[in-house]
Amino acid sequence: MACGGGMTSRLKKVLVPIRGLGKCPKLNAATRLNQKRCNTQACVGDEICVAKQDLIIALDASGSLKEDGFAILQQFTANLTLRYRSEYFGAEAMKIGVALFGNGHLLTLPDGTTSIAPAINVQGLTNDLALVRSKISALKWARGFTNMAQGLSLADTMLSQGGRSGAQSAVLVLSDGKYSFKYQTAEKAQELKDKNIMILMAPVTESKGSELEVLKSWATQPWEANYERIPGLEALKYNPEIFASKLIARFCSDAASPAQLISKENQLQFMKVHEGGYPDDTCGKRTKIGKLSKDDCAAKARDSGLLAFAYGTGSVDGLCETSAMMVTADLYAFWKNNREQPECPTGKYESNPFYDTYVINPKTVGTPTIR
Repeated sequence: MACGGGMTSRLKKVLVPIRGLGKCPKLNAATRLNQKRCNTQACVGDEICVAKQDLIIALDASGSLKEDGFAILQQFTANLTLRYRSEYFGAEAMKIGVALFGNGHLLTLPDGTTSIAPAINVQGLTNDLALVRSKISALKWARGFTNMAQGLSLADTMLSQGGRSGAQSAVLVLSDGKYSFKYQTAEKAQELKDKNIMILMAPVTESKGSELEVLKSWATQPWEANYERIPGLEALKYNPEIFASKLIARFCSDAASPAQLISKENQLQFMKVHEGGYPDDTCGKRTKIGKLSKDDCAAKARDSGLLAFAYGTGSVDGLCETSAMMVTADLYAFWKNNREQPECPTGKYESNPFYDTYVINPKTVGTPTIR
């Protein structure tokens, strides 16, 4: 979870199978499983997802939803994509694809045997999230049985075809909580987990029956971090923003609250504009300072009459470099509300995964120094 309290777990695997009268601690034994709470800070409610994640939304269009129910789920799903960003601070973030299931029916093959209709590839993984929304909005109610196994299978294929190296792979299943072919669906869910593909379950149902325990078992474990029940279509229809916030908080590994971010920046009077790089000499020549806190690095830049600094992360955490990057009050105000890809004003950013670039509010600095 990104906020509101989640769980992180570590599990020791069995390296040597039991032989003879040997014994092995159970899966949930303290010697094998370690769990602790994380991200316990309260959610604000306006969180957006800026994770580097390849996400397939597997959307249910089965007959059990009814046409009106599908329309509610469809609208919610389209609006949910507004909470995702394909780029943030100049760094790659989300790519989203859409698979439609719930079109299940039996197909008669040439040899006389039958097979289940495959799920529908609505849109492959893309960073064009406006295109994703338009494709979702154009969908029709499929009114078949719930071929969730085929939906998971298609999601697997879509991730293998368009997934990025270094991005988290995930499938978000939005359904009415019903399923067909339990055994086949469980097998396919396990296949995805074995490939380290996250399975995120979001059933929309008033029911609290045993079928939800099955969905919890199909979700990536611990299910508490990867399962969120929406209590029915009527609740979803009248409270879509509440449940969109819940899903982002529950399922996104890197979420940001714009309101909280701006509030903090207003206190600090500086803000991040680029991740994974710093200005080149054309944009803003840098001067190495040494290891400082981020606040002290900003103060060092201010004292020099400069408006930007690069700050080390990871293996160079705390290293400070001031920059002669030119920042106007208008540009600072523009960047505050446009985080996707702030550009260097007079040059470009050099790629470096161990540095992020920050700019200082010009109103807090005297006449900038040009070097």
